[in-house]
Amino acid sequence: MGGAWCREDGMALMEVLIAVGILTVGLLGSAQLLVVTTQTHMLARETTDATRLTQAKVEQLMKANFGTDPSVQISAVSPDPLEQNVTSYFDMPTLSYTRRWRVAAGPTATTRIVTIRLVPTQTDLRMAKEVEITTLIRQW
Repeated sequence: MGGAWCREDGMALMEVLIAVGILTVGLLGSAQLLVVTTQTHMLARETTDATRLTQAKVEQLMKANFGTDPSVQISAVSPDPLEQNVTSYFDMPTLSYTRRWRVAAGPTATTRIVTIRLVPTQTDLRMAKEVEITTLIRQW
């Protein structure tokens, strides 16, 4: 009773090739996802570091004397200290960032409005972005 229809155990070569192709596409997709996830994690870590450096500058400027410290004097309109390095209104807290700030008069004589911008020194902007905050500081 062999007949024309015989049952074969195992998989045909074509089925194996299709399964390997599907597996390959899945693994390549996973590898791409891993790369994107790693880059996003690095960007988030750099942004956190930049925010921390910006907040540290706010705390430093809050301790400065408005009458004697040049770093909290009201900035000139030109050149804009947020766009280029202007004496007393920039520093380099790390090799990765230049920190710039602009000081404007506050609503009272004992306050200043400060905008601080961290600019990455590296050219690969996928790994670091500018961070900017504006806050009000007060002379104690």
